[in-house]
Amino acid sequence: MSGWKARIGYLSPSVFETPSDWDLILPKGFTMVASGLNVQAHTETEFNKAIDALGAGLGIFAAEECDAILMGGITLGTQRGYAAEQEVVAKLSRQVGLPVSTAMSATVEGLKHLKVRTTVIATAYKENINQAVKKYYEDGGLKVLAIKGLEVAKPVDQVKLPDYASYKVARDLFRKHPEVDSLLIQGRWRSVAYVQELEDDTGKPVVSSTAASLWWVMKALGIKAPIENYGKLLRGA
Repeated sequence: MSGWKARIGYLSPSVFETPSDWDLILPKGFTMVASGLNVQAHTETEFNKAIDALGAGLGIFAAEECDAILMGGITLGTQRGYAAEQEVVAKLSRQVGLPVSTAMSATVEGLKHLKVRTTVIATAYKENINQAVKKYYEDGGLKVLAIKGLEVAKPVDQVKLPDYASYKVARDLFRKHPEVDSLLIQGRWRSVAYVQELEDDTGKPVVSSTAASLWWVMKALGIKAPIENYGKLLRGA
C-alpha cells in the first residue's frame, strides 16, 4: 500500500515538480499527495491570491486520507508574519482535523530543536522578499546575522538553478559570518543535496526548509526514521 507509514499532503504555492528534493529524503513507506495554488511570480498580488485559497486548497488532503499537511513556500509567513501565520495554521488544522504546518514554521521548530540561536539564510529570492523572510525568523525567536539571495523573480526560475547554487550562497555567508551557530537554506530551489557537505565543511548544523518540513511530519506523527547524509536534523529524527 502506498504511504502505509505516512501519507503527506503537500500544498505548494506554485506547482509541485518532480523529481524534487523530496525524492532524496522521503523514507520508505512515506508518500506525498501534492496540490498547488498557481502562484506564478513572487509578488504581493500573487501571494495574497494564494492565501485566499488556502482553506479550499487543504480540503483535498482530508479526502485523500492524508496523515499530516505541509504548506510549502513562504507565502503566508512573509505576507502575514510569524504570529499571524501561527494563528491561521492552528485554525486550518482544526478545520481539516489534521496536523498542519508551513515549511517556515517547521524550520523554526527544527532550528530550535538543534538549540541554535543564530543563523544565516541562503535563498533564491529578491531582496525585498528576503527582508520579509528575515523578519519572520527573527519574530520566531532566531537571530539572523545575514541573508542573501539570487534575485530570482519567478518560481519556475528557481528550479532552473543548479543543485550546487544553494551550497555556494550558504558557503559565502558562512565565510563572512564564521561565528554563526547554523546555516539555513530556504525555499523551493534545490536545498538538500549539499547539506551534508556544508555541515562537513563548516562544522555547523545546516537546515534545509524541505528537510525541516519532513522532520516536522515525523515529529507530528511520532515516527522515528533517521535519514543519513542530509544533515544533523534528519539524522537525529
